[in-house]
Amino acid sequence: MKRFLLFLFPLGLVALFVFVGVLPRIRNQQELRADANAERTRELVVNAVPLRQGIDSMGLTLPGQIRPFLETPIRARSQGFVRKRYGDIGQTVQRGQLLVALDVPEIEQDIARARADLQLAQANLSRVTSVTLPGAISRQDIDNRRAAVAVAETNLRRLQSVRGLQEIRAPFSGIITSRGVEVGDLISPTSTQPMYTLAQLDQLRVLVDVPQTYYQQIKVGMSAVVRITELKNRVLTGKVMRTAGSLNNDSRTLLTEVVIPNPGRAIPSGLFAQVSFSPRGQRGGAVLLPANALKVTAKGALAAVLAADMKVHFQPITLGRDYGNVIEVTTGLTGDERVITNPNDRLKEGMKVRLRQSAPAKPGQV
Repeated sequence: MKRFLLFLFPLGLVALFVFVGVLPRIRNQQELRADANAERTRELVVNAVPLRQGIDSMGLTLPGQIRPFLETPIRARSQGFVRKRYGDIGQTVQRGQLLVALDVPEIEQDIARARADLQLAQANLSRVTSVTLPGAISRQDIDNRRAAVAVAETNLRRLQSVRGLQEIRAPFSGIITSRGVEVGDLISPTSTQPMYTLAQLDQLRVLVDVPQTYYQQIKVGMSAVVRITELKNRVLTGKVMRTAGSLNNDSRTLLTEVVIPNPGRAIPSGLFAQVSFSPRGQRGGAVLLPANALKVTAKGALAAVLAADMKVHFQPITLGRDYGNVIEVTTGLTGDERVITNPNDRLKEGMKVRLRQSAPAKPGQV
């Protein structure tokens, strides 16, 4: 009996150890495993929003430079001294109005000599044609003298036309925007500085460099809104009249010309303006992705798209312009998807999730 009690006592201690120490640990491990399985199989709760698609991506504002509708430097076609000038900066001139008169004394001497040559040629022709004796004057001699008269007449007309170039006139109606001539200056056709610069300001051209991303959206005839900050945010509506037809090799931009009216010539050229294009409600522009729906990885930019079966798909995308709260997506999305906002590392490809239910509005709230 005593031996039995001595054997039973250690066995009880072992049983007590198993009951107190081992069984609770096994139970805890089972509970942790069950919780882990439940966590692994539980659907994540996410927020998702539908995408927006920009209207031709032309909601952006591009800078433009205002230029005259027509502008040209005025130079002389003959050499001479300025006898008198008739125009100055800011002056409005009409087409054909005299701007500069040149003094070229050599021309007058050349014209007098050409008149004398013509008179001599005509006298020589009269002499030979007045001879009535048959065979006294050869036919070739008569033809030579007639040709000499024609050459003298042509030379006189040429010199008279050159004298007409002494008067420089306005090629079109406009405003003189610069002057580089004074009385007494020696003017030459090879001078680098023009005498005047004449601009037509009844209409203005706004030159805009459209980035490569949007050049396909620019169409001749489409509307454009021009805003000028310096003139108290004055807004003018114009149209795209023409484009360069090809992109600049250095900047990868399309030069676009917008024509706007200039009532009363109140808008000076040379200003910068902000130009917005109106694509007449057409769609097909870049998709606008909320900034908090963007996931950047080592493989590039991704968007967590929520499919109709509530499964997650990470779609590679190409980004365009960053507007702060939204970012343009040029490729990868169509604009009809729903994307998950604030995607975390727990989201996996093909994982099924459920949408967070929005809280009901309290009474009195809208």
